[in-house]
Amino acid sequence: MDKLLLRKIKILKKVRPDTSWLMSQRSFLLSEISRIQETNKKPSLVLPLFNFNLLKILKPSFAIALAIIILLTSFATVGVISAAQNTLPGDFLYPVKTAVEKVQLTFTTSQASRTKLSIKLATQRIDEFSQLIDKPEKKTDLKKTVKKFTQQLVEVQENIDKLKEKNAQKAAELAKLIESRTPIYEETLIKSSEQLGYIISEDDKKEIEQDIIQALEQLNKTKQATEELLK
Repeated sequence: MDKLLLRKIKILKKVRPDTSWLMSQRSFLLSEISRIQETNKKPSLVLPLFNFNLLKILKPSFAIALAIIILLTSFATVGVISAAQNTLPGDFLYPVKTAVEKVQLTFTTSQASRTKLSIKLATQRIDEFSQLIDKPEKKTDLKKTVKKFTQQLVEVQENIDKLKEKNAQKAAELAKLIESRTPIYEETLIKSSEQLGYIISEDDKKEIEQDIIQALEQLNKTKQATEELLK
């Protein structure tokens, strides 16, 4: 095994999670498990926390989520997850960050909560993008991140449309949240596009600029959808 990787693993063993973050994540996951069990009326779902064999008969996404919750009982593992929250695409622990996001999505069954979470993830992607713009060595990650932001915007719009059918009032509340953030998203994308010429080659700039244009187009669609809803 690579010596650098071994050193990183040793460092991670010393990481200690923030107590408030730890408690909030455990509370969130446990409450969602409880709600799913009550909704489906399947008390036996409690057992996977203690019986790994039952993971085989569950849906893959649900099984992965439960496996991660089991790992949360390890203090060292929770420390790694906590440390991953401030990472950027391309960083050693970034895959841990995105894995935790998938777990949250798996357990978020309420359409309103799912919509709110999708907005939060879109904001995280644009924040990551704005930080990567000053790191020319991560131009590949920069390109991937703006695409992920666009995909996340699509999910936001799909979720708000689904919520509108179930709860128009709640959909309007979240539409206001989206409306308040779209100017920030737009400004970040435009300013980043202007900065590209100073940090990467002309060819790379053209590729990423095209991705930024697609992100702005999707942002405009999302903006129009929310404005229509608020009318």
